[in-house]
Amino acid sequence: MAEKVKCTIVSGAPESDYDFLRENIDLNSFIIAADSGYKKLEKIGVIPDLIVADFDSSEKPNADIKCEVFPIEKEYTDTFNAVRIAVERGFKEIIILGAVGGRIDHTYSNILCLDYAAKNGAECVIPDRNNRISLIKGEKTFKKDYKWFSVFAFLGDCKGVSFSGAHYSQEFFGKKSIDFDMASQVGQSNYIENEECTVTVEEGTLLLIESNDYR
Repeated sequence: MAEKVKCTIVSGAPESDYDFLRENIDLNSFIIAADSGYKKLEKIGVIPDLIVADFDSSEKPNADIKCEVFPIEKEYTDTFNAVRIAVERGFKEIIILGAVGGRIDHTYSNILCLDYAAKNGAECVIPDRNNRISLIKGEKTFKKDYKWFSVFAFLGDCKGVSFSGAHYSQEFFGKKSIDFDMASQVGQSNYIENEECTVTVEEGTLLLIESNDYR
């Protein structure tokens, strides 16, 4: 069982909001740098507990930091391997920073890590200044930390979706609950009326994306 209860993974997406990284990284968590993510940590003066990398986008650092090195030609991304290692070490709360931006395929691959974590009993979230991405299984209550939120059926259809505290609810559409297929956009661009919202799904998994307008 892990001594620290939370794991922070810093990925290598080409964004440069170091202020957000500095303000939101939990120094009391177990910190894993996924490949070039360690360069971001260097810039804010943080030493990771572990580097997981194939070092195709960065050089191996000349520092006394434990590394798990994978071949460049491999089955999984460095970020996924970092999530897998976090799960194996027993962490139940995983935050992935620096995981959105640049190549869309890399961003989507990072989002798929949420499903792996959930299937293995860990809650995983991907936040940045303008977005926070997570999953909803069963029920989730969240606060108005971002201006908008959207929900989509994730990797399968969803049944019995309902909202409490949102502007657009199932009652708005004249229903007791809403069924979402994977092409449904009915959950796009909703917002919390007061301070918090609860979303419930009876069957399936929802992708929750909380967002701010870019500025």
